[in-house]
Amino acid sequence: MSAEVNTTFHTPADVTSVASAIQRVIADNKHMLLGNSADGSQIDFLTRKTMLNWELKGSAVTTPASGGSNVALTLDVQDGRPRALLDGMKNQKALDKLVGQIQDALK
Repeated sequence: MSAEVNTTFHTPADVTSVASAIQRVIADNKHMLLGNSADGSQIDFLTRKTMLNWELKGSAVTTPASGGSNVALTLDVQDGRPRALLDGMKNQKALDKLVGQIQDALK
């Protein structure tokens, strides 16, 4: 049973600005940065555990696009954690919140 959720969005910001915004959101939310590419085009992170959710493994891939950048975000239950029936719905809610935070950080 997969609980992976993903989404993409376009922003007028360049890859460097997007990477900076994503790292700022990760730090502000006290998530753990697992790694990133030298140019910031790929950032892997782990959300923190909450009362209702296990940690979520996340990935953000930013690619240059006409008039800015495209951002692809993915969230899934951390490896080794039990999965539950409502994980997909909870993960989608967490992903939507994360997208909003990143878009706000880019303003």
